[in-house]
Amino acid sequence: MNIERMLFSKSTLDFLYLFFSNIFQKLLGLIRELVIAFFLGSSILYANFLLLRVVADLFSQLTAGNALKANLLPKFTKAYNKENKISLVGLFRFAKSTSIYLFIGSQIIQTGVIFYLNLENSILFFSASLVLSFSISFNFINTVFLTILQAKGQFLKFSFASILNSSIFTILVYPFISLFSILGLAVSRVLGILGMTFAYVIPLRKENKGEELTVSNSDFNIPTLILGNFANVILISSRFIAGVDGSNSITYFMYAVVVLNTLLTSVVGNISTLVLRKSAIQKDIKMIIYSLLIAIVVGVSMVFIFQFYGEDIINIIYVRGAFNVNDAILTSEYLSKLSYSFVGLFVATTLFQPFLSTSIEKTKKIRINLMSIFLMSIFIPSLVVLFLPISTINSTIIVMSISSFVSVMLSIYSYSKYLSYES
Repeated sequence: MNIERMLFSKSTLDFLYLFFSNIFQKLLGLIRELVIAFFLGSSILYANFLLLRVVADLFSQLTAGNALKANLLPKFTKAYNKENKISLVGLFRFAKSTSIYLFIGSQIIQTGVIFYLNLENSILFFSASLVLSFSISFNFINTVFLTILQAKGQFLKFSFASILNSSIFTILVYPFISLFSILGLAVSRVLGILGMTFAYVIPLRKENKGEELTVSNSDFNIPTLILGNFANVILISSRFIAGVDGSNSITYFMYAVVVLNTLLTSVVGNISTLVLRKSAIQKDIKMIIYSLLIAIVVGVSMVFIFQFYGEDIINIIYVRGAFNVNDAILTSEYLSKLSYSFVGLFVATTLFQPFLSTSIEKTKKIRINLMSIFLMSIFIPSLVVLFLPISTINSTIIVMSISSFVSVMLSIYSYSKYLSYES
């Protein structure tokens, strides 16, 4: 009876909604990567686009990734558990004004990067940067209001919204990239985001009665934005190291990370979302332990598989069109070496979530200290490897390994603090 109750509990069903929708999205993402690899391969054009996208992705992750959810989900969840009706008028007003500032800020930085790198086809890259800035703005709005769906416990609806976004992106990426190269890749992405906005976000404007749900800049705690999205901050920083030498090594890094990230987001990321929501309501040590065990088992299995079958997997997935056998060898090398660091990311992702559900005011100083140590674990190794006479892949692995190990240590400490604050 207990097993049956566990299998059909809401938490289990919510996880299954997220898990299978994420698997489907990863399948669509894989199809997109096949298209990108077919047309662009490991070209310098694509490598420069990935380097430019470091800026856009950093903005996106801090304003539309797990970090934003870590700030808003506990607050939204408590509001919907307290009130029967919530008005979202003020939330729409805040999201719209903030998105304008995000567009301007990201565009200024991306323009500076284009001029600094002195890229060929600067008009093409500037056009792509405009589209990327537009994506950042609407992705922020979408994330804020899709967090509302999660706070309500509407994980099935949230899953459909995410699938719609990925589906539009995937359907359009082939014709757009074949016609407009990297600009088509950026445009197809923004059209997927807009499709989700019109289908799921705009209808929420009708929720204009009840207690006003207010959000201000004070709700966006910088340390929480960093810690809540630590894994992506590490990956984006490592991507910069992989591309800073101007070679196409960054393309191999990205193709490998796409495969590794599938497990991080579809399994560990979804479990962490449920842990974050449940921790905001009540303390549940068992759920956290089970989540940690799953993360470790998935991580160790991943390392074993990629050590022995990594090159075969890359060959099956990518080798066609502009992506050749030599590209597969170099990508599989990244895949096998990065897999160890990803085990650390799995564990830290699971253990950080309960702490992020605690009161920001009570843990403000701890969050600042954790953020400072975390950023130093990225900045110092990154600065050192730039001056060492070692290969790009080894530089990237060093940064990933150190920062992921430090993240695990910090997550263990943060979990101990969660237990003391919630006891």
